[in-house]
Amino acid sequence: MQYPGRLFASVTALVLLATAWQAWGEMLRPARVPDLLDPAVQARFVVLSVARLGGDPDFPALFLGNITGESPRFLLVILDARNGKETWSLREDAPIFFLLMADAETIQRAFLDEGFAANGIASGSFIASGPEAGEHLLARLRESHRRLRGLTSLRPAGLSLP
Repeated sequence: MQYPGRLFASVTALVLLATAWQAWGEMLRPARVPDLLDPAVQARFVVLSVARLGGDPDFPALFLGNITGESPRFLLVILDARNGKETWSLREDAPIFFLLMADAETIQRAFLDEGFAANGIASGSFIASGPEAGEHLLARLRESHRRLRGLTSLRPAGLSLP
């Protein structure tokens, strides 16, 4: 009977996945994105605003400013916080979008989670774009969010304050 071995392997895989999920924010970010869990990085960035993607509380959006004047000057981070809680966390909830900006109007890089864009499930694998396609990735993020929520409105959903 081989079922106990398979059951053990399945349980082990689930435990490993749960451990990875708890450290999601620490592991799954593109290399060019500042590590917001690093105290040295935290000392450089301040939260300028917290919003919601399409007004949805399950998708918090943090807009951060770099107080040192270094690049990136601004950073937008959107999380998938569908966690069954009323709260969200940079450590526990999966980042699905990063936008790095040179100034208030100039996009340097954009990163969209491939799994979220395709299936509405964060994967930790990011599609990267330069300044020329940053708006395109933001539009794909909005479309993925609308599709996930079953919204068929043609009116674009943007970021809105809580």
